[in-house]
Formats: sequence, structure tokens, C-alpha cells
Amino acid sequence: MVREENVKMMSRVAIYEKNDGKKEIPMNSFYKGDYVRLYALKSVINATIAFVLIAAIVVVYRLDYILANVLKIDYKQWALYIGGAYAIWVIIYWLIAFVIYSARYEKARPNIIIYNHHLKKLREMAETEIVKTKGGVVISDDFIDF
Repeated sequence: MVREENVKMMSRVAIYEKNDGKKEIPMNSFYKGDYVRLYALKSVINATIAFVLIAAIVVVYRLDYILANVLKIDYKQWALYIGGAYAIWVIIYWLIAFVIYSARYEKARPNIIIYNHHLKKLREMAETEIVKTKGGVVISDDFIDF
């Protein structure tokens, strides 16, 4: 038997899964710290790739100067300069990613809690419907500890 309350709740769940749930439901499998660290690490890897590409473009752009002054350039000083620039680049990128992914997780958390509550309610309604149709009692395995 189709109940209006079940249909409404299933519709809410389906709409959430189709829209925001695509991004937010996978977050549910992570603790906040793990989620933020994982995506901040991915951002740092992307920042490293971007830094290398930008550095390669600068080297190609300044290749005439580099080739003209191969013996005059202080490579130790340039290595320190590039290393420092890389460190600053990665730290800034990591901080921005940390803030963004923390905010995303916090924004999604209430929606995931509501989603899980709706799923639990739907499961309970389905179990009570089974009990009514079979005319018996369904014993849940939740209380059994092996």
C-alpha cells in the first residue's frame, strides 16, 4: 500500500541525492579532519604542478638571458629564491584549501544528518509495513552482540 508520507519522504531523499547529495554524500564516509587533509593534500599537489608549469614558462621566457649568463648566474642563490617562492606558494595554497574544505564540510554536515534521518525513518516505516503485512513480529539483529 502506498502511503503519502512515504512518497513525500522518498521524494525529498531522491531530490537531495540528485542535487546536493552528489557532492555531499561522499563526505559522509570521512571524519572532518580526514576529509580536509585529503583534499588539502590534493590541492597542494595541484599547486606543485602549477608552480612547476609556471617556473617552466618563466625559464623558457628568460632563456636568452639564462644562456647568455650561464657562467655568471649564482645557482645557489636562485635555488634558495625558487625554493622560498615554492614554500610560500604551497603554504598559501594549503591554507586557502584548508579553509574552503572545512567550510564545505561544515555546510554539508546538517544536510547529511537530515538525509540519514530520512533514510532511517524510511527503513523503520518499511519494517513496520512488513510486520503489518505478515501479521507477525520482526526481531532486529541490532541488539545481538557477537
